[in-house]
Amino acid sequence: MLTLTNILGIDEKDFINYKIHFAFGANNDPLNEYLLGRFKEYQEYQTKPNFNRKYIISLVNYDRDIWMYAGIFEVLCDPTLDVSSNLYIYQTNLLDIQSDLIGRLFFTYKKDFRASYPRLELMPASENKPADMVVYKIDVNKLSIEDFPGFDKIKISYDILNSIINQDIPTWKNALSKAKGIYLIADTLTGKLYVGSAYGESALWQRWSEYSKNGHGGNKDLRELLKINGDDYKKNFQYSVLEINNLNTSDIYIFERETHWKEILLTRKHGLNSN
Repeated sequence: MLTLTNILGIDEKDFINYKIHFAFGANNDPLNEYLLGRFKEYQEYQTKPNFNRKYIISLVNYDRDIWMYAGIFEVLCDPTLDVSSNLYIYQTNLLDIQSDLIGRLFFTYKKDFRASYPRLELMPASENKPADMVVYKIDVNKLSIEDFPGFDKIKISYDILNSIINQDIPTWKNALSKAKGIYLIADTLTGKLYVGSAYGESALWQRWSEYSKNGHGGNKDLRELLKINGDDYKKNFQYSVLEINNLNTSDIYIFERETHWKEILLTRKHGLNSN
């Protein structure tokens, strides 16, 4: 059984030099930052001086109990405290240790303790030691925005959506252009939901392209939300798909399904739909 320390080539006598960073965020922030190529910079800003060892093994939460290898980073110096933000800023260097497996190597590990920065030699009460976490899979290709995950797995932030649209990524464009359907926008700060429908020639791709431009896509309710909270508030939006149909589906049916989902999710009464 291949474990974390086996595949990374770390001897037990050297555990004292390592910490693990279980990068987890309520809105998938670490995964988004990785996909956008900003994980190193994201990790270097900490609310506490968490990186008090020479090396950091970075693991990004990918799915429940599934962690993606994001590399081993060397901590170059003590952090500086930025008084204005009250954040500790580190300088790190990504090491060439199994770097070809970054974004391809996944571990399975049930993290049943609170610490996000445990010592590698940690021995939790459950005896589920981080050092012994098991390799779940090694993908052929590196995880990237290029990969369209399937309609049932779409859960992307505004920044990711904007990158997909601006880069005109073929796998996404091909899929979204061929599907009418019902989509969901979630305000990740308040939990309020907005249900919308996509129809017409390019369907979901066209509709989401409009959201990419400004966050509200011309919708008055979302426009008002951004007017109140500022344009950057759109970065709190999360996009997913509730239901898809082929391009031959009538627009009337799509409207009926949109109404159905608004009623099911109570988005007129408790969400962001006013009609």
